[in-house]
Amino acid sequence: MAAVDFDAVRSSARDHAPDRFYAALFAPAEARHDLIALAAFTGEIERISRQVSEAALGEIRVAWWRDAFLSRGESGRSGNPILDAFADVIRRRGLTLGRIEGYLAAHANALYADPPADDAELNAQLAETDGTPFLLAAGIVGFELDQSIADAAGRASGLARIGRELPYALMHGRGLLPSERSPNPFEAGNTAEWRPEIAWMAAEATQALQDVRRHLTGKPRVFTTALLPLALVEPYFRALQNPRHEPARDIVDIAPVARLWRIARAHWSGRI
Repeated sequence: MAAVDFDAVRSSARDHAPDRFYAALFAPAEARHDLIALAAFTGEIERISRQVSEAALGEIRVAWWRDAFLSRGESGRSGNPILDAFADVIRRRGLTLGRIEGYLAAHANALYADPPADDAELNAQLAETDGTPFLLAAGIVGFELDQSIADAAGRASGLARIGRELPYALMHGRGLLPSERSPNPFEAGNTAEWRPEIAWMAAEATQALQDVRRHLTGKPRVFTTALLPLALVEPYFRALQNPRHEPARDIVDIAPVARLWRIARAHWSGRI
């Protein structure tokens, strides 16, 4: 059986899920490659929404991943190094396929234009799309993450993702927030003022981070390993709230050195 091209997996993780990639570098050696494979997988799924203009085309791509995981044999190779690497992780770590199916289904649903009906539906979506990777990472590291912590982590991370992906969502006419939370309509060229919504998301994300931090009190440092990407939530919102930043137009990013430093500091301190 041919070995997986892990250089391709590493490259994909670094390019498309840098927060998770850098976080994986601080994991115990026995979990490091598996967390990089998880990062590559989530990066490939999350970038679909930025690539496609039609929801149906994106759903086809998501369905390919779902069907490939379900149809792949215990030891077969698909030819896609990211799928093969993560499928090996699923098998060896005993990760739940149903959880991964839910993650993929949530991303497929998010490709369509309809916004969440209310905050409760938004929270449920974020638990699936952004909380699930934290649960999977915890399983790889070797501990069970309480669902309430995963939900809070997913809310903080997911709200930051929404802020960063806002220009793409507007370009494709997708509603990422409940209608009452967003200037309408969601459409290309919308120049509505989004700063109040960014401020609301920042406040909600901060509260969610506080919930996570309370649960981390007294936990060993390894417990924070699966949660290290949360160290970037506050820097993202600082950039999103910069007076010179136009939320509906500008793409937010963090310099690689700053990204690495934030994650390293969280690892060394044991605090997100």
